[in-house]
Amino acid sequence: MKKKIYLTLAFLFMLVYTSYSYNPKIIDTLKIHQQIKKFGIDKKILNFKVNFFESIVFKNDSTIYYNPDGTLHLFEIHLGVSPVVHKISKSIHSGHNFNRNLFLYKETLYSCGGNGLFNTFTGIIHFDPSLGGWLENKIKNYPFDINRVVNSWVNGDSLVVLLSHTNEWGSTSKVKYSFGEINLKTFEYLEHFNFKDSSPEFIYASGIDKFRGNYNYDSELYSLHGYFREDGGCDYRIFDKTAGVLKRTSKLDALKRVDGFSYLYIEGSKIYYRDTLGAIESFDVNSGTVIDSINYPKKYKSKVDNNQQYIGVSFSVLAIIILVFIKTRIKKTKTIQTTQELENIENNFINIKHTTITKEKIDDLMGISHYSYETIKTKRSSMINKLNQNGKIKIERIRKQSDKRFYDYKIS
Repeated sequence: MKKKIYLTLAFLFMLVYTSYSYNPKIIDTLKIHQQIKKFGIDKKILNFKVNFFESIVFKNDSTIYYNPDGTLHLFEIHLGVSPVVHKISKSIHSGHNFNRNLFLYKETLYSCGGNGLFNTFTGIIHFDPSLGGWLENKIKNYPFDINRVVNSWVNGDSLVVLLSHTNEWGSTSKVKYSFGEINLKTFEYLEHFNFKDSSPEFIYASGIDKFRGNYNYDSELYSLHGYFREDGGCDYRIFDKTAGVLKRTSKLDALKRVDGFSYLYIEGSKIYYRDTLGAIESFDVNSGTVIDSINYPKKYKSKVDNNQQYIGVSFSVLAIIILVFIKTRIKKTKTIQTTQELENIENNFINIKHTTITKEKIDDLMGISHYSYETIKTKRSSMINKLNQNGKIKIERIRKQSDKRFYDYKIS
């Protein structure tokens, strides 16, 4: 009986713990803002009210990092009824990292790409708590002519990236883009393919610049993106990091705009929405009707120049033709050599017509005496058949007069 009670209590505890772990603390933006103002940072630089939700990353349920867009400032915020804000960076200046991709990997906070101050940043930096500052990560095999990190997302141990390259001076041709990934363990870049397209029409038309949105929540396999509307609403999208697909669904369209007291987040493959009263509803990421979707890798792949594909196919066909030609020539050469050798052997036997010779002698004349016993037997039989088929000579095997167990060869 006691065992059943313990099991029931354990089950209830796990249920409560699980529900709690799926319920991030309330983000009271008013109290957070009041504390941040005490650090004396220019409010125009922080632009808190506009970009707060797009500039935060969850460390865990109760702690978030806040890196104001376009700056190198970093705050660690402990959530609760009375949130506590710590400024953990020593940076006092802004950076050219507007629209950067801010993400956590293995407990380290990274920032990829960005633009500002009439410049762009194309690399990756990470925050070092011991220094209170940002350090750049050197990337192996990274193209030297990158102009901008157009799009990026974390997939497992890699950061998938779409890069635009700098056009040659005075060039009016299309911009080169390359699609690949950066290994976050080794920081080595691997390009998958490249293509050319117009700029900036291609970027704006596909909505790539607004990929992360005004509201972001990342999990291991998915990320949620919210785009605030002027009428106070919000358009939500779910992004599958493995497939690289951004989807709009009927389930997402039914959700209201979050404000910190209400919240939207992902655990596993479920999306959770907590309203301002604390009530939680959830649904699977694949629930509802798919209204629209963008497969980014497929979209980029479709931009690959057909001429490049044709060139690749042409090279493949040419390589096959060359290979077949070489094999045919080798085969033909071997045939010519074999025919010439057979004629030389045939002449040897024509010179000794109407004689009978031993097995050892015929092997010498055929040039096969240096092979193994079994190989000699096979080659001797084959050559005799070919010589007899030519008709210029005839070789017959006859019993040896001195010993009937063995054979000699009569040439006629």
